[in-house]
Amino acid sequence: MKKDDWEDVDVNQRKTDKVYFESSFIQNISDSIDFLKEEASEILNDLDSTEFKQKIDEIDLEEFSEQAINQIDDVFDEISQFKDQVINKDDLPDDIKEFSRNTKAYLNRDEVYIRKARRKLEKEDSYRSNTRVVELCDKAIDVYSPNPEAHSLKARALINLKRYDDAIEEFISVLAIHDDDIDARLGIAEVNRLTGEFDDAIDVYDSVLKVDEASAEALLGKALTYFDLEDYQKCNEFFIKADALMDLDGRTMDKWDLCKEKL
Repeated sequence: MKKDDWEDVDVNQRKTDKVYFESSFIQNISDSIDFLKEEASEILNDLDSTEFKQKIDEIDLEEFSEQAINQIDDVFDEISQFKDQVINKDDLPDDIKEFSRNTKAYLNRDEVYIRKARRKLEKEDSYRSNTRVVELCDKAIDVYSPNPEAHSLKARALINLKRYDDAIEEFISVLAIHDDDIDARLGIAEVNRLTGEFDDAIDVYDSVLKVDEASAEALLGKALTYFDLEDYQKCNEFFIKADALMDLDGRTMDKWDLCKEKL
């Protein structure tokens, strides 16, 4: 249809609000527009429905955003790992390595490495994940050595990897920075318990309790140590104390139940 022909289109007004055209072509266009209007109206009504609003409210937007950010962060971390494999920093001249270290310190890259390591440690307990945590913490330590959190996170990953001697060294590095760091002492006690050094574990837990008699972690650690020693009377005693201060997970409750059966 030519543009000039539009003026010759006759319009018949019916009793309803709907407009009908003599031209079937124009009528099809009009019907399509009306259809879209009706569909849009229904969609808007659905969006405004109580049920839909409830579903929206049930979505944890903060958690959803965090998951999206974590996925993006994982992609960048994979790229960073690939870069590290291609470029061996040990082959770089000392001047370039020092310049790179100073630049990363200026940009607070050590904090970025720690954040990534913390997230990976909380997110997944696998060989690959724990190994990556160690790598990220080493990067943070290379930028800023007296970093207790980097040493502590690295120690936790090393425990998961069953590299207990290396974990002890990292906890000692933390204590060299802050000699009153309770988490580092708890970590050393845990390694002692896992390696069968039960007396040393109890001594370290007791040293923590002298500083903080309400340390739920130390009380729980003693309960688990006495469980391994098969001293179920003391085990039950410390489970009771720990349970009054913290929520025990399922695996710990199973041990406590077994302890009570043995009494």
